[in-house]
Amino acid sequence: MHVLLIHQAFAGPGDAGGTRHYELSRHLAARGHRVTIVASELNYLTGTKTPAGAEALPPGIEIVRVPVRGSLHDSYLTRAANFVSFVTAATRAALRVRDVDVVWGTTPPLPQLFPAWLASLRSRAGLVMEERDLWPEFAIGMGLLRDGALARAALVFKKLMYGRAARVVINSPGFRPFLDRYGVDPRKVRMIPNGVDVDEFEGADGRAVRRELDLADAFVILYAGALGPANGLDVVLDAAEQLRGTPALFLLVGDGKARADLTRAAAERGLENVRFVAAQPKSRIPSFVAAADACLATLRPIPLFRTTYPNKVFDYMAGARPVLLAIDGVIREVVEEAGAGVFTPPGDATALAGAVREMMSNREAARAMGERGRTAVRARFDRPLQGAQLDALFEELLSGAARSPEPVRVKRLIDVLVSALVLVIASPLMLLIAAAILLSSGTPVLFAQTRTGLGGRLFTFFKFRTMLPGEPGEPDASRLTGVGRVLRATSLDELPQLWNVLRGDMSLVGPRPLLPQYLDRYTTEQARRHDVQPGLTGYAQVSGRNTLSWEDKFALDVWYVEHRSMRLDLWI
Repeated sequence: MHVLLIHQAFAGPGDAGGTRHYELSRHLAARGHRVTIVASELNYLTGTKTPAGAEALPPGIEIVRVPVRGSLHDSYLTRAANFVSFVTAATRAALRVRDVDVVWGTTPPLPQLFPAWLASLRSRAGLVMEERDLWPEFAIGMGLLRDGALARAALVFKKLMYGRAARVVINSPGFRPFLDRYGVDPRKVRMIPNGVDVDEFEGADGRAVRRELDLADAFVILYAGALGPANGLDVVLDAAEQLRGTPALFLLVGDGKARADLTRAAAERGLENVRFVAAQPKSRIPSFVAAADACLATLRPIPLFRTTYPNKVFDYMAGARPVLLAIDGVIREVVEEAGAGVFTPPGDATALAGAVREMMSNREAARAMGERGRTAVRARFDRPLQGAQLDALFEELLSGAARSPEPVRVKRLIDVLVSALVLVIASPLMLLIAAAILLSSGTPVLFAQTRTGLGGRLFTFFKFRTMLPGEPGEPDASRLTGVGRVLRATSLDELPQLWNVLRGDMSLVGPRPLLPQYLDRYTTEQARRHDVQPGLTGYAQVSGRNTLSWEDKFALDVWYVEHRSMRLDLWI
């Protein structure tokens, strides 16, 4: 299997930043798969360029670094330029990658889903969309983005990608309600949580780091990660103020937009118990965690942040260090269920200082928290478990794609060409039908309804209107118009669905799309009719149509899914 990953902020073991995707790719490669990664040449946290050929990668993994313009941390304008230039360069690079089986697209940044979707059109199994953070929802919640035209455009684009994706992967259970609200079919959603490669933290020694940074006998509270507006690190300075004269020392390791302001504020307040260290490659993070006595995770007190599973918490737990958690929500449930740390309300410096004092006064209890955290994270959040989940997901998609002996892209090409041609040829007839409906029963001319498509995705289905409005429960036959009877008898009412075919909601041939309220009545076998695009006509329609029972129609639809080919489509 050949997997193509599009990820602007991809970080390898020698880079600063989260290495979730490198670690998952490594597990895929160890299972015999190939992974090609299209990424930015600039590190997301530091802005430094990764030299070509500098990355030592295991066999089976290849990284294509593309040039970008602008910066991620100077201003919103340069950030936008950076995203746009990556999308442009990544699109060119992705379309040059051959023999791709499945495309793995991840967000944020949201724009990088566009090259992933384009590349997926040439793949066997399509697009797997991974939602790592809720953007633009987080940006709106923090006040960084107004709920205006840009935010609405971003949401429209994201919903479009949800619809085009064969599967949607989330890394936190807190994201599920949002996907439900956006109408994402729950059968498409898989959770592969954030986690950590626990073995990388096993046996890590922090003594060299303590000597290097002259930490002496300090009680070190480590924060390792992005120093950005979302992280709410002002609380650290306020807590440090309250802990003057104690052994407590806050060590902030990382980079980001808020670093300069935090450094300046700490200096102005004379906080010698706060130290800043440049962002470190992931390969050094286990040693930094081992050098700490406790580890801190914090976010601003925004309700949306209750949905997240921050990577750093799992790193801390893997390093057997007690967690000082200033984040409420689903991650609090993980830490408290494991007995791996202490929760303090986000933004509450007094509570944070009090938790640090408690850990300093009872270090044995703090060490026990750390050990319980390591046990819990190995059982539930170890990276090999997640690598196996991702492999199974990709294989599931490929097994579905393998049932089609003809390439999906050929079928799609025929759909586009034929539907466009027929729409042009039939346009005079369609105008006459529209005029007849207007003259006989007024507006609207078209009837629109939500139907279920590929993978359970919902779409708007169009027909010429054949009935008058009626009361609930009134039979269709009593509402049919004279024009409507003719259209139904000749199936000319279905002509507007050629537009659905052209858009990619439907195919010329496939199971007929049904109403979504029937979904929960399907058996597992019957639900397989959604493994292919619904059609203008299908095997059931040419095998008896309305004379068949629903069970017979579904059986014929599933038979089509299992035996589909271009030859069968032409016969239908």
